[in-house]
Amino acid sequence: MRNTIPNEKEKFLNDDDFIVSKTDTKGHIIYGNKSFIKMSGYSDKELLGASDSILRHPDLPTLIFKLLWERILKKEEIFAYVKNLTKEGSFYWVFANVTATTDH
Repeated sequence: MRNTIPNEKEKFLNDDDFIVSKTDTKGHIIYGNKSFIKMSGYSDKELLGASDSILRHPDLPTLIFKLLWERILKKEEIFAYVKNLTKEGSFYWVFANVTATTDH
């Protein structure tokens, strides 16, 4: 559970930044590249193993995440704009390409 209070400060990615993150089937973050960790404001130790909801901005309807998880469980790809919340309360937008990966 996070204690971050949202503010109106928007953060922007650099033109050459590309965010990559992975979660397990329970929504726990298992990987984040340097750009992802930097934008989040959390350390890798704080992020890895944490629920991906730690980054969910309260402005983003939970219905969006329900739709994302429905698609993931069906192994269907989906694209969506997601507003993420940083540790210090700022926000940033990502155009997410969400896909399920399997080892099989």
